[in-house]
Amino acid sequence: MNNLIKCRKIIASFIAATLLIQACSVNPGERSITRSGFFFDTLINITVYDTDDEHILDLCFDMCNKYEHLLSITVQDSDIFRINEAGTDAVSVSSETIDLITDARKYYTLSDGMLDITIAPLSTLWTEARKNGIPPSAEKINALLPHVNINNITVDADRCIIKKEDPNTMLDTGSLAKGYIADRLKELLIENGVHSAIISLGGNIMTIGDKPDGSPFRIGIKQPFGEASQTAASLKVTDMSVVTSGIYERCFSYDDKLYHHILDPVTGYPKDTDLYSATIISSSSTQGDALSTICLLCGLDKAEALINNTPDVEAVFITRDYKLHYTEGAVAFVDQTFY
Repeated sequence: MNNLIKCRKIIASFIAATLLIQACSVNPGERSITRSGFFFDTLINITVYDTDDEHILDLCFDMCNKYEHLLSITVQDSDIFRINEAGTDAVSVSSETIDLITDARKYYTLSDGMLDITIAPLSTLWTEARKNGIPPSAEKINALLPHVNINNITVDADRCIIKKEDPNTMLDTGSLAKGYIADRLKELLIENGVHSAIISLGGNIMTIGDKPDGSPFRIGIKQPFGEASQTAASLKVTDMSVVTSGIYERCFSYDDKLYHHILDPVTGYPKDTDLYSATIISSSSTQGDALSTICLLCGLDKAEALINNTPDVEAVFITRDYKLHYTEGAVAFVDQTFY
C-alpha cells in the first residue's frame, strides 16, 4: 500500500510539474531531449533543446545522484546523515556541503534566525505527525526546541570539517538544497554548450536562455489547494529561476486547523502566516529557495519590504484570501495572455 501511495504521488507530481511549465513544447522538427527521475523525494525533470546528445542528461542525473548522497537527511553515509549521527565528533565533508551550510548561515542572519537548517529534530517530528494526522504534543516540541540553533554547529571551511557543540542538534538542508542543486545543474549544462533548457525540481524551476523560437519560458504559479491543472498566474522568464514555496502541499488538518511544513524555529509549530505561497524570481535558485521560505515565515508586509530591498529579485505572493500581490518589478514578468 505504501508503494502504491508513493507511485500515485510521483504521478501527481509529474502531472503538476508538466502543467506548471506552460507552453514549453518545441515545434515539429526541432530537437530536444528530456528525462525524469526521482531524487530528494522530488520528481526531477530536465529538458534540453536543440540537441540530441543524451550524454548531457547522463551527466545531469549523475550530478543529482551525487548530491542526494551528500545532502540527503535520510541517505546513510551522506554528509548530512553523518553529521547528524556524529554526536560532537568532527566530521569531514565535501566542499559543496561546506558551501551550502555557509549559505545557510547567511540566510539565517538575513531572516533574524527564522530560516534555520538545524530545524531537523522538529521537521522529523512533524513529518511523523503528518503521517499519523495528529499534531505532536507540546511536551515533545518543547523538549526539542533547545537543540534548534545554527550556532550549535561550527564550520572549518579550510579543512572541510563540521562539528556540533550539541549532540542532539540535527541538520535538514531542505530549505536550500534543491535550489543549490538547480544552480549546479545550470552551470553543468552551460559548460556543455547548452543555450536553451528548463530544469524542474518540484517547486524549483530554472531556465537557461529562451525557448528555441526565441520566446520566453512560461511558468505557472499553482493555485493553492487547487487541482493540479489550476494555476493562479503565469510568468514569462528568460534565463531565470522561479521558486515557489507554499503551505498547501505537505499539510494536514486536525480539529479544523491546518498544520503545514513551514516551521517556526522559535515556537516549534507551523508558522501562523497570512501567505498561502511565495514565488521568487531571481537568477540564483539557491537564493530563491531560501527567500521563498523566509517570506512565508515573515508574512506579506515584511516579505514585500524584504524583496523590494533585495536587488534583482522579484516576488509574487498569494494571501489567504487568494489575492495576488506583486513586488515592484514583478509585473514585468507577468504573462498577460494568461488572464
